[in-house]
Amino acid sequence: MISLKNFYQNHKIKIIFGIFATVVIFVVLGCIIFPSIFYDNWIWKYFWGPIVSDAVDHPVSFNGVLAEQKYTFMSEIIYGFLIIIALYGFYQLLKKWNNPVDWRFCLAILPYVIVGSITRVLEDSGFFNEPLVYWFISPLIYLQIFIWVIVFFLIGYYLQQRFKKRYLTVNSVLFSGGVLILLPFIFFTLQWIIGNQWNTSQGIRFDVFFLIVGLIFAILFLVYAFSRLFKNNNSINVYSERLNLAMIVAHMLDGITSYVSIYDPLNMGLPHYIEKHPASDFIMEIWPPLFPIVKFLLIISVIYIFDVIYKDELSEYWRLINLLKIGIFILGFAPGLRDLIRVVMGV
Repeated sequence: MISLKNFYQNHKIKIIFGIFATVVIFVVLGCIIFPSIFYDNWIWKYFWGPIVSDAVDHPVSFNGVLAEQKYTFMSEIIYGFLIIIALYGFYQLLKKWNNPVDWRFCLAILPYVIVGSITRVLEDSGFFNEPLVYWFISPLIYLQIFIWVIVFFLIGYYLQQRFKKRYLTVNSVLFSGGVLILLPFIFFTLQWIIGNQWNTSQGIRFDVFFLIVGLIFAILFLVYAFSRLFKNNNSINVYSERLNLAMIVAHMLDGITSYVSIYDPLNMGLPHYIEKHPASDFIMEIWPPLFPIVKFLLIISVIYIFDVIYKDELSEYWRLINLLKIGIFILGFAPGLRDLIRVVMGV
């Protein structure tokens, strides 16, 4: 008699695809049979409506249901669930083809993360027109970036297996593909900064850039110095590892940029920005500086859990743990860099 575990292992892909297909069919049928419940008050209100609202930069209504350009607890739960599924699928692919998931792999996908951040700011500046603009609004921009990563990953794997050259690896092809996509958007961003602007700007703010980057590097230096000071302590020296430092930098970028841009604590005359994520907004409503502090403590705790408390138990899952760390890095770096560029461009 076949156990449920063995049945799942033997038909894993079919089961996952079947569950996904069932959910999609259920939602589609719901939109057809009960459009007011499934589309108007769910898909439109929490998912598609906010994208349209972001594109036109004001609240929008459909069949009397109002949607605004911000996330909700509902949308963040669903998006978080989809991210977990995507990471799991990517993990299975990396594991099957025995591709290392380490600091080099993180650097290889970094250009794609930057593409996502820069194009979001270009969308904020009015660079894209409909219907192309929707592809550069989250979460569709992240879906687009994920597709690019998969495409160049597959190309890199094929070339690596086909030619077996030392310099032709998955990481090198992945990085090169990302840079190729990134360069045009860097060009357009620089055009805005040097004065060739296609929309209204609140002014180029290099002072904010140096303030935020300076604070981040100060925190990075203190963490690294402290970890090296106690390099013989295995519970502390883990904070000098590059992937762990990257997570700290990413979430300090997000936390500090959000705090500075929204509350302008030094009265630098910044435009009025708002926080779209309800959890972040709730924390800053309690006390604005609490947001970067909480993010710092959370990342410190995550690193301690992964690399100290459960280090031995998770050692055989190193590829999955590193992929989770890269995912955590992206979740902080992508929105943080977007906010920083947006403030610098005065958008």
